[in-house]
Amino acid sequence: WSEVQQMINGTPIYMYQDCSVLSEGDTDHWLRTNWIYRGEAASRIYVELKFTVRDCKSFKGEVVTCKETFNLYYMESEQDVGIQFRRPLFTKLNTVAADRSFTSRDIESGAMQLNTEVCSIGKLSRRGFYLAFQNSGACVAMVSVRVYYKTCPEAVRGLARFPETLAGSEGLTEVPGVCVEYAAEEVGSPPRMHCSTDGEWLVPVGRCLCAVGFEEVDGSCVACQRGFYRHSLDAKRCLKCPPNSLSNESGATSCSCNAGFYRAPSEGQNIACTRPPSAPRNVSFSLIGTQLSLWWQPPSDHGGRKDLTYTVFCQRCHLLSCEPCEAGVVFSPSASGLTKPAVDVDGLEAYTNYTFTVEAHNGVSGMGPAPQRTAPAVWVSVGHAAPVTVSQFILTQRDDSSLSVSWLAPRQRSRTSVEYEVMFFEKGEEARYTVKHLLEPNVTLRDLQPDTAYLLRVRSITPLGPGPYSAEQEFRTLPPDTGALSGGVIVSIIFGVLLCIGLILGFVMFRRKRARWRHARPDYNTSGFEREKVWLKPYVDLQPYDDPSRGVLEFTKELDVSCVTMENVIGEGEFGEVYRGSLRLPGKERIVVAIKTLKSTYSDSQWWNFLREATIMGQFNHPNIVRLEGVVTKRRPMMIITEYMENGALDTFLRENEEKFSPVQLVSMLQGIASGMTYLSEHNYVHRDLAARNILVTRSLQCKVSDFGLSRILENDAEGTYETKGGKIPIRWTAPEAIAHRIFTSASDVWSFGIVMWEVLSFGDKPYGHMTNQEVMKSLEDGYRLPPPVDCPSILYELMKNCWSHDRMRRPHFQEIRAQLQHFISSPQLLRPVADFDPRVTLRLPSCSGSDGIPYRSIPEWLESIRMKRYISNFRTAGLDTMESILELTAEDLKQMGVSLPGHQKRILCSIQGFKE
Repeated sequence: WSEVQQMINGTPIYMYQDCSVLSEGDTDHWLRTNWIYRGEAASRIYVELKFTVRDCKSFKGEVVTCKETFNLYYMESEQDVGIQFRRPLFTKLNTVAADRSFTSRDIESGAMQLNTEVCSIGKLSRRGFYLAFQNSGACVAMVSVRVYYKTCPEAVRGLARFPETLAGSEGLTEVPGVCVEYAAEEVGSPPRMHCSTDGEWLVPVGRCLCAVGFEEVDGSCVACQRGFYRHSLDAKRCLKCPPNSLSNESGATSCSCNAGFYRAPSEGQNIACTRPPSAPRNVSFSLIGTQLSLWWQPPSDHGGRKDLTYTVFCQRCHLLSCEPCEAGVVFSPSASGLTKPAVDVDGLEAYTNYTFTVEAHNGVSGMGPAPQRTAPAVWVSVGHAAPVTVSQFILTQRDDSSLSVSWLAPRQRSRTSVEYEVMFFEKGEEARYTVKHLLEPNVTLRDLQPDTAYLLRVRSITPLGPGPYSAEQEFRTLPPDTGALSGGVIVSIIFGVLLCIGLILGFVMFRRKRARWRHARPDYNTSGFEREKVWLKPYVDLQPYDDPSRGVLEFTKELDVSCVTMENVIGEGEFGEVYRGSLRLPGKERIVVAIKTLKSTYSDSQWWNFLREATIMGQFNHPNIVRLEGVVTKRRPMMIITEYMENGALDTFLRENEEKFSPVQLVSMLQGIASGMTYLSEHNYVHRDLAARNILVTRSLQCKVSDFGLSRILENDAEGTYETKGGKIPIRWTAPEAIAHRIFTSASDVWSFGIVMWEVLSFGDKPYGHMTNQEVMKSLEDGYRLPPPVDCPSILYELMKNCWSHDRMRRPHFQEIRAQLQHFISSPQLLRPVADFDPRVTLRLPSCSGSDGIPYRSIPEWLESIRMKRYISNFRTAGLDTMESILELTAEDLKQMGVSLPGHQKRILCSIQGFKE
């Protein structure tokens, strides 16, 4: 081997060459490198050789030996051994052959092609090594030798930085990564990569994630912009701030709520900020005895949340001080956490004032200053209490002919409003009993049989009706005294007998005299039933007065016309227009009133009827009777001023609020009407025109009887009344005996009350539909009665039918009706069973029917008969114009046509099913 310089491809290059092909004998020439320091480098190194080999065929003449390969050796050493050369210590690495050999022509042209060979040496362990090249007969030139090792370059993968890493001698080398700035390792999966022996990164495992407040952009973590945030490592990117929140700085991990908005503790940063609700609106109530129903409208602003609840607070007030209600006041379903805008309250004390406030809450209530969330307090003044069961009887005194018994009076602030009814009879003689009415909680039973057991039952009676009877109590009189009667006793007995005979004769004469004028409906005393009554003073009519205005002044209050202000017309009646106005008496606050006026062209009969109605109203004082404030008779126009009823007539009010009230609320309205009619019947007053149109409704849904003296005539309804010689009669509401014989009694008012019940339960439908008055009268004679309204409780329909008994003696008294309705209110489960609605019952007579088994000529006629005429336009829009076209309608069809109320769908489908049957 010798060092030479030669031109290769026009460039002078130093190289080592050895060309001993012409030498005789074996050739064994070696070229060794200096000691190559490996240090801490990789255990695998690579040797790149660039060389030339001459083609043996290019030699001319005799050649002793010629090869085209040479050998590569290496030897490891801890240190440089200098020029020492120990061939046995070298290890052969490879036999190197040329891919391309050159000829003499290539030498002359200087265009030789270099060969490149790369060999690797693995698992080196010493500090250094030598390379050696053995030539055994080739013509070879070593142009360059490059010794190197491989590394995996520095890299960033998955937001982790991996350093430059030496490639291993074999297999893969695992390298942990370091997260870039503002990044952190993924939990449970730190970043790793594997460096291969070829210096390539392979098999990435795990990764880093940008910290909250940052997002990944081109392999680095960048802070979120203002108005954006990143609150969780699970979020891929920065998110825009939720509604009602804002981030004021970059790199935000959350967005702060705007002023007045909050997040609930359980809500994450990705939830919109909300605020507490505003106050509930329009709190109303209905009071029946000591049972109160409160309802209200939801707040106008829910605060952007759906978890709206209500809390009702109760305070018991006396004069100017109030204190929380006692535990005996029960809220149903509860006083707090209410999800519906209504609550029932029970356990209130009679003759006590209460205030109720309603608060609205949601999930962020109480987290900061909130808007007004409490509705204005409702002041409730409880009057009469419902009757309670009498208990704790005490026998205070007895002898052989009398028993004195007392019992515990119910807890009432005004005991004068509580009466008692005592029923007693001999044991075993239940059919012959006696009833006494008492004002005190004690009774003395006289003229009893000696040594005889008597059973006694007691119930309390309040203005709301009688309560349940107590359990039977047994008491026994003492045995008779067996001693001889003294002369004084005998005289007393004779005197008593004569006195009884005189009383009996006087009673008989009184009965004969009374028979001339007594009420057409006799009392309900029967054999074995004695009833003690306190006769009420009947109302006074204007008939006895020569000058009707004198009667008006006696029973009404004349008002100064300057105190009355008429505002706007709200109706028109027979006498004249009805106004909404105000009344302000000296020293009192202004109140809203209704003002009936007498038109200037009135007739004598109209003037008399106008004064008569005012006189009658002035004599009544009951919470369920429209209150008369006063009259104006000395100036024109004459006026009757009454309290103003916000919700107007009951029939119109129900039609406008169809299916918005529960059965209990409807029964509460009926109970108020029955209470007012009980008061009128006890004053021997017969209304004659009891109908839903003559019942007025307050804001708190309290119903009051109005229009006295049969004074209201519906000028726009030609079939509203039926003309007779004695005046006009509202046929659809009047009992048969009153129509036929003009016999008006409290029992005929009961018939009318049954019709009112039907109107209320049907939400203001017209009784008997479009039947004419003649058809109504004929059908009643044939025994026809109105069918139950849709979804009418069966127990209420039974009460209606009792009111419509043809025999007026069998109809219930108003006091009994009131008590039954109160019982239904206190036991609402009785209202759950619904009366069967027979779709085949028509409100028109068969003579008016169509053909082909369908008793109607047209869809409008059919819809009117089932009180669904409001949907006539819906059927027309749907293209249904014949009765046959409706037979296949389904509930879904009706819903698409705009019939959305389930009760109306049921009524229509039941009627169609009746046609099919």
